[in-house]
Amino acid sequence: MTTSIIVTGASAGLGEITAGHLAAAGHHVILACRSAERGLAAADRIRARTPGAGLEVLELDLASLDSVRTAAGKLLADTSRPPLHGLVCNAGVQVVNGVRKSTDGHELTFATNHLGHFLLIRLLADHIAAPGRIVLVSSEVHQGPLKSMGFPAPHWQHPRALADPAQTELGGSAKAGRVRYATSKLANLFLTYELAPRLAGRGITVNAFDPGLMPETGLDRDWPAWTQRIYHTTAPLLVRTLPGTRTVARSGGDLAWLATSPDVAEVTGTYFSGRRRRASSRQSHDTTLAAELWEVSEELVAEH
Repeated sequence: MTTSIIVTGASAGLGEITAGHLAAAGHHVILACRSAERGLAAADRIRARTPGAGLEVLELDLASLDSVRTAAGKLLADTSRPPLHGLVCNAGVQVVNGVRKSTDGHELTFATNHLGHFLLIRLLADHIAAPGRIVLVSSEVHQGPLKSMGFPAPHWQHPRALADPAQTELGGSAKAGRVRYATSKLANLFLTYELAPRLAGRGITVNAFDPGLMPETGLDRDWPAWTQRIYHTTAPLLVRTLPGTRTVARSGGDLAWLATSPDVAEVTGTYFSGRRRRASSRQSHDTTLAAELWEVSEELVAEH
C-alpha cells in the first residue's frame, strides 16, 4: 500500500536523502521546505535518482506559526494523495551569530527546532492514519560534552524563557548559540516522551533519532565561511576516524528505516542512534519538565 510521509527540511542534507530513500521505497513523500524553490530543486534531484518518484513540495517555514498553520491547512484540504502515515520532523537551525528572532518574536532556535514542529504535530496528529509514525530528529548533543565530542551541554530554563529572546541567560556568543541548539535537542526528547503515551492508543508511534555528527550537512551554514571550508574539507577524514560521525547517506537510510521498517513497528517512546536503541540523558526523562514544556508550548502557539 502506498502511503504519504512528510519530511520537514527536505530541501538538502539529511532531509533530502531521507526523502529519497522513502520515495525509492514507493512512498509518496511530501517535502516540507521553507523555500519552495529549493524544495522543487531537491525533488528534481530525487527524481533523477528515482524516476517516477511520488513527490510534492509543501512550503513550510517552521519559524512562523502562521506558515505552519497555512501549510497544514493546504495539506489537509487536498485529499487526492495516499493516506498520511508518517511525519519526520527533521528541519533544524543552529545560530552562532547572536540572538535571533522568529517571525513571531520567539528565539529562533527554539522556535524552529521545537515550537514549529510542536504545532505541526498538533495540527496533523488527528489526520495520521494507523499504523502511523512520528519521528523527531534529536541529537547526542543533548547529553553534554562527554558524550558529544565536546559540544556544550543544554541549559534548560522555563519554556517561556527559552522562547523569549529578552529572557536569555546565555548572551549572543557562538558558544551560547550551540548551547541553545543542544537545549532544543533536549526539547525534542521531552516532546517525544510526552507525546508517545498520548498517541499510543491510536496506533501512532513516536520516536527520536540521533543522526550522529554529519560534517556534510548544511547545519553549519551560520558559521564563519573559513570555519565552514575547514569543516567540509576535513569531512571525509572525520567520518573515517571519529566515533559517532556518519555520512549523510548512512544517516538518511537509518532515518528512513525508523520511519517505515516493520522491525520497529511496535516501538514507541524510544531514542535511536542510527538503528540502535540508545539511552538518552537522565534529564530527558524528567516527566515534570516534559509536561511543563507541553503545556507552555500549547500556550505559546495559541497566543499567535
